[in-house]
Amino acid sequence: MQHQVFRLSVCDAFSVSGGGVNDDVVGHVADTAWVIDGATDIGDVPLVDSRSDAAWFAATLDDWLRARALDLPPRLEDVLPDVTEHAAQEFARLARRPPTGRFEHPSAAGLLIRVAGPELEYVALGDCSLLVEAADGAVVRYGITDDEAGDAWLSQHLSTAARQTGPDAEPDPTQIRARLLPTLRKARERMNLLPGYGVFSITPPPQQYVTCDRIPVREGARLLLASDGFMRLVDVFAEFSVKELLAETFEHGVSKTIEHLRRVEEQDARCERHPRAKRSDDASALLVTIVPGA
Repeated sequence: MQHQVFRLSVCDAFSVSGGGVNDDVVGHVADTAWVIDGATDIGDVPLVDSRSDAAWFAATLDDWLRARALDLPPRLEDVLPDVTEHAAQEFARLARRPPTGRFEHPSAAGLLIRVAGPELEYVALGDCSLLVEAADGAVVRYGITDDEAGDAWLSQHLSTAARQTGPDAEPDPTQIRARLLPTLRKARERMNLLPGYGVFSITPPPQQYVTCDRIPVREGARLLLASDGFMRLVDVFAEFSVKELLAETFEHGVSKTIEHLRRVEEQDARCERHPRAKRSDDASALLVTIVPGA
């Protein structure tokens, strides 16, 4: 029996800064697409790029994928050793000094998809999301679970840091960042270690932290790839369910949906009702429809 062959049709893609350097990237080549969310620098100064090591790292991954998207290995997860080695070599070549600890390693969450015959294959590290519309109209989330999304582990630390500014004072992002820095650096030291967490970086992630699968897809199915900054509309502000967010973004486009996100963030500018490390985060998304292949 001959299987239906599909391809990706990219409908819209947009990436915007949360108020400084944009550490996110979205990209696609032929039947491969990705979203990359560089982890905000927490060192004293960038080691490679004057903008941010996170932006440099996201761009490095993006360049590598664009150059090799038509020649990726049969199993999508097998890109990880090659892209990690490339990033490590580039970092060693360009860094002004060795990192003083793992917290200075450039890193990024990322999610990569590819159509493979009648299936959609994906590989994910970190907290980017893939939303896939099923035949019955339900929307399934891949890449990260609902329990892990939204930086829930930081909520207590954020609330404590915000209270230290005083009940009537406008929270000072610089002060909050300074108070959080030891916590963030301690967490970042566990990058790509067991126990710890997995990301794209200059060291390989433990296999336990790599999320990958093949998903049967159908003609006409709609997909959304998004960074955690975009997914705040679901995970932090509860403006939409994943099904509603997919429909909203396809109806209005990525940039208009981000404009809605910015208005919601501004309504809680002091980050009191919805504790978060940044008032506005970089936000990126890519919309895809599954169409018949040649």
